Amino acid sequence: MREVWIAVALLLVAFFSGCAPKGYTQADLGKVLVPYEGVVVSARAVEVEDSGAGAILGGIIGAVVGHQVGGGSGRDVATVAGAITGAVIGDKLAHANAQELIIKLDNGRKIATVVAVDPKRPFWFRPGDRVRLYLQDDRVVRIEPLFLRDE
Repeated sequence: MREVWIAVALLLVAFFSGCAPKGYTQADLGKVLVPYEGVVVSARAVEVEDSGAGAILGGIIGAVVGHQVGGGSGRDVATVAGAITGAVIGDKLAHANAQELIIKLDNGRKIATVVAVDPKRPFWFRPGDRVRLYLQDDRVVRIEPLFLRDE
């Protein structure tokens, strides 16, 4: 039984570590990032979907937790209910709110990218916003506003 709880705890840590605020990590130290500045030309909300892993993981965790409730046929019902509830919650958490941005860089080049929006600190880019973005191997690894606007 102890092994089950350890496995559940490790799965929860792995799952929710992806929800942590995005900043720099130890792996980022020493990387060469190329900064560019520009203006957001267009911005639209998009939804990023996962491969179903969130629902599967949520269902497993929900089933394990539900199995701890009751006994006999009540335990079976709780296990199924936990699995369904966990799958629904896991699926909701796995979908990320994001924005598709078209940015005109100061050098005249236009790029399009999709950036995740942190639900804990949502900041939605708007057309006309000045931004700084960092590229590494033609991939946007970070984007930030060059000013804080009054909301």
